[in-house]
Amino acid sequence: MIKKAWVLRIKESVSSETLDGAPHYLSNSDATNFLTKDLNQAIIIDDKSEYIEILKIHDEKMIEEFGEHCIRNFGWENISKNFVFVEVEVEQRVHL
Repeated sequence: MIKKAWVLRIKESVSSETLDGAPHYLSNSDATNFLTKDLNQAIIIDDKSEYIEILKIHDEKMIEEFGEHCIRNFGWENISKNFVFVEVEVEQRVHL
């Protein structure tokens, strides 16, 4: 079964400034490097709206806990500034 989902690709302007200009995707496959060039290693987002809400809540909680100028690498402010949502099709395998 094929379904639509999203991945987060780093914006081209950011990639050309800080990386090699190639597409990079947000990934959780490495504890120290959260980017991958391999689309198969990208984080798959099933519900874009829900994911955005989670990112916004993360920002709110971090601000409450650590103040306005705290580092929020995985909150909405950082993600919306540095990444774009790219729609993809994924194969959902049914396990019997």
